[in-house]
Amino acid sequence: MNVFHAFPDLVARLGVDPRHLVHVGAHEGQEMPYYQAAGFRRITLIEPIPALAAKLAADWPDAEVVQVACAERAGRETLHLMRRSNMSTLAAPDHRDRITGSIPVDVRRLADVAPGANVAVVDAQGLELDVLRGADLELLDLAVVETCTVVDPTMADLYEHVVAFMAAAGFVEVDRWVRDYDRVHRWARGRASRRAGEIRDVIFARESSHAA
Repeated sequence: MNVFHAFPDLVARLGVDPRHLVHVGAHEGQEMPYYQAAGFRRITLIEPIPALAAKLAADWPDAEVVQVACAERAGRETLHLMRRSNMSTLAAPDHRDRITGSIPVDVRRLADVAPGANVAVVDAQGLELDVLRGADLELLDLAVVETCTVVDPTMADLYEHVVAFMAAAGFVEVDRWVRDYDRVHRWARGRASRRAGEIRDVIFARESSHAA
């Protein structure tokens, strides 16, 4: 089951205005039914792989699809394509990754791609913090960020590093959805990691609004 099945209840429980959601690394839009169920009036899907961006536009015509990658600075970078396409990343791959090729992609700051978005979902395969540094965090009410408790540069940024960064920006962790690291590693790379850990989709809300 997709961990985002809890998303509509989460948005309602936290009292977040479902105004404009942006998803960085939208892949095939598996989370779209949950975003729609939460009542978002505007949804922006960011996906750098051309075939996947085209599929998103065809499958979800009510969403805005932007074919770019996101980072702290705009430019042109190389996207490394993986056998599991949702594992593709701008981060430098290593021997564990199952690379099928690479393509040049346009890179833009999140603040420029989806200005005014008040909810962000960030899944950037090891470059989540780079995406967040290019976001206008002052406008966000809620952020869902993929993290990892194991050092794995092409899986996700370290949980404690993301929590510290978001805390400095005035956010507090209010929930998390957890998957087993070794299970995801086997699915993505075809072999066990033999390392205990978790992939955590961490939900951050503004500390002031959560305290209230």
